[in-house]
Amino acid sequence: MIRVESITIKEFRGIRDLTLDFKEKTFAICGPNGTGKSGVVDALEFALTGNVSRLSGEGRGEVNLKQHGPHVDRRNDPDKARVTVRVTIPSLGKVVAIERSLKNPVAQVTPADPEVLEVLRQVEAHPEIVLSRRELIRYVLATPGKRSEEVQALLHLDQVGQVRVGLQKIANTCEKQLGPLVTSVEQTRENLLRALGISEMRKEKVLAASNAQRVSLGLPALTDLLETTSLKDGLATPIPAQPQRIPKVQALANIRGTRESLAEVSGNDSMKRVVEVTVDLNALIGDPAILSSLKRESLFATGLELVESGACPLCDNLWDPGELKKHIQAKISHLKDVSEKRTAVEKKIAPLIATLHKAQAAINTVVGYASLLTPSLAMNAALDYGLHCRRAAERLTALLPLPETITVLTKVPLVPQNILEDIKELEQRIAGLPEPTQQDAARDWLAVAQERLENWRDAMRKHKAAEEQTQKARQISDIYAATSDKVLGKIYTDVENDFSSLYGFINREGEGMFKA
Repeated sequence: MIRVESITIKEFRGIRDLTLDFKEKTFAICGPNGTGKSGVVDALEFALTGNVSRLSGEGRGEVNLKQHGPHVDRRNDPDKARVTVRVTIPSLGKVVAIERSLKNPVAQVTPADPEVLEVLRQVEAHPEIVLSRRELIRYVLATPGKRSEEVQALLHLDQVGQVRVGLQKIANTCEKQLGPLVTSVEQTRENLLRALGISEMRKEKVLAASNAQRVSLGLPALTDLLETTSLKDGLATPIPAQPQRIPKVQALANIRGTRESLAEVSGNDSMKRVVEVTVDLNALIGDPAILSSLKRESLFATGLELVESGACPLCDNLWDPGELKKHIQAKISHLKDVSEKRTAVEKKIAPLIATLHKAQAAINTVVGYASLLTPSLAMNAALDYGLHCRRAAERLTALLPLPETITVLTKVPLVPQNILEDIKELEQRIAGLPEPTQQDAARDWLAVAQERLENWRDAMRKHKAAEEQTQKARQISDIYAATSDKVLGKIYTDVENDFSSLYGFINREGEGMFKA
């Protein structure tokens, strides 16, 4: 793609002033230790890519290009550290000069023709021109399970890793969305069964219960229950001016359901789960190392989601987006044990969160009846508790900070007495309403049952769509991971014999019998 004519290095790494004329030929740089062989390679890489790979990567700590790239006598004057390289681009028949300084690593290209810049962009995007001994040794020692990663790192195929992480992230996000949708399906199903007055969701029972009400209104019986079937098909639309009535039978059934939901919140199962999770969280707090790692894991996970451009969302320093994602993902992988403990705790908390959501939904339903009474009934305590359930669920979902979560967790089974008193008063007021006529009761039954049926159908559709999306996302992620591992592993196998032979020859004094 390009051939190097010459390079001029000034105040860069350990080199004060040096010009080498390569004359577009293959060359080798030799000399005793400390004479600047690596410095020439670093300078060439910097001129072509704006980076020095030996000053980046694992184990480099606080080493950075601007501070450690200049000659030691010019450490505070990075503008003096400059590299100019002249290259020939055979495909264009042009000689190009590229100059960079450590103060501003943006390349100054002459001539800056679009086709020239495109060639140099490709070189910069694939900087596998420099393979250090460290990288070669890692490649040599790679175990079968790690070979695809090392081939990817050696050839700087960052995009493969980026796509892999992106697909994994999408699959994980889809899976996380399933939990609330499953809860929604269960809640809407329970509400529907309660409205129908049956114990199991079977077509025959739904039709039998619905037709019993339809017959009393002179409506034809339903013969099948399809996706588009309406239980109140043929029912006259009420006159708009008619004031909204409380469906007495259904309202009383919902109040009983609300009591059951609150009993579930304060029941033995919830208490046992609260105790178990509290013990786990206190164990995490009791280990400063784990607690610190848990916070970092959460921070890194959030940071990875926010990476969108060439700046770190946590420190605002400039990064290559691919390198930044790889860097953060490496830190998350390092905290795998902590991540597994967090996941285990989250699984234990999930049923409590679902119970709180269920209680909140039940309270919202019965509170709606209170405003229809004459005079209306203020259920402030119930409204406050419904808000408490929502906030508690949000706190348990967030998990961190742990002390706040433990405080909320210990209060989950506590249902204030005034909530139950509000519900009891509402029940008494509704029970005291005049009994509806058989026709009115049937109309109310069909209207409420159809509304609950539509809610359940909608929840089922959303869950099915999310489940299919999750399955496809996981399948795509797994296929991509397996395929990329296979392809990269094959690259390793294809070059294994030649690599062993060449490496042994180059290092024949001490490693002539080397085998990869």
